[in-house]
Amino acid sequence: MHDGPEIKTYLYSGPLKAACEGFVQEKRAVGCLYNTEAKKLSEFSRFTLAFDFPKDTLPKEVVQAWIAKKSTDSDRNQYARFSLISQFAKYMERVGYPAYVPGRDEIGKLHRNFVPYIFSHEEIRAFFEVADTMTCPPKSGAPRRRLIMPVLFRMLYCCGLRVSEATNLLASDVDLEHGILTIRNSKFGKTRYVPMSAELTAVCAVYAETRLVGPPGADWFFAAPDGGHYNTRSIYNIFRELLWKAGISHGGKGNGPRLHDFRHTFCVHSLQKWTMQGSDPTTLLPRLTAYLGHNDFSATEQYLRMTAEAYPEVSRLMEEKYGYIIPSMEGSTDENH
Repeated sequence: MHDGPEIKTYLYSGPLKAACEGFVQEKRAVGCLYNTEAKKLSEFSRFTLAFDFPKDTLPKEVVQAWIAKKSTDSDRNQYARFSLISQFAKYMERVGYPAYVPGRDEIGKLHRNFVPYIFSHEEIRAFFEVADTMTCPPKSGAPRRRLIMPVLFRMLYCCGLRVSEATNLLASDVDLEHGILTIRNSKFGKTRYVPMSAELTAVCAVYAETRLVGPPGADWFFAAPDGGHYNTRSIYNIFRELLWKAGISHGGKGNGPRLHDFRHTFCVHSLQKWTMQGSDPTTLLPRLTAYLGHNDFSATEQYLRMTAEAYPEVSRLMEEKYGYIIPSMEGSTDENH
């Protein structure tokens, strides 16, 4: 079912109670679900009770105590606290409250927890050649997966979708007349429209003629044999099998390629194409941000670095035409952008 995500309410206390409530309200007013962050901010408000400071102010000592690394902390957990308090402090400044905004250097150097795998164009071609020749063994419990998977994997690569966004598509979310996907209640609780290329729309139309039709509210575009939608584990197992057949090495657990690397590759290949065509990628980043459903530009800008690393000629062209605009990737740990 496509019910909207539940917006959770948390209680705030201490001298920053009103500011916390206002900050969360503003975030949700612009379309952010903000449940995880609101919960963490509630924890922060309780944390401030251990300090003595004026109401509606955010002192340096409180901020630095909050972002200090604990013995049980991972880099990612510490960075999450830093990121949240930085945004909150900037909000307080903007609405007229005294607040200390921490600098990125105050939490030291962060180590990335993963390295995205960017498929080469040759690997993409090899992967889909294998996917298009999938067969199912006799008496298979999922005889239609050979029809579904080539289309689903193309959506991941050609539209940069998250896996859950593809598997949660209902038939009504796939507008084959206009070539537009409706992605409902994805990360950050947002719904967005994703245009498809004419080629992908045609592929989807051919598949739609033979797909299984389910009941209202559960008419999944990619229906599993039991009438539900495919789970990520099943898709990942097929993905690994196709990688092996295509001759694409897998680095083992935690080293990729991952399913989510189709999304990373979509972004990098898009930026590479724009740069090689002479377009200024920085002017197109806002469009890519909206297309991907990112919450802000920072996540999208990281793909500039990935693009330069995967295609050095892109870095050279960027420097020649636009100056050095590649942002630092230090501290990026979220592979679910």
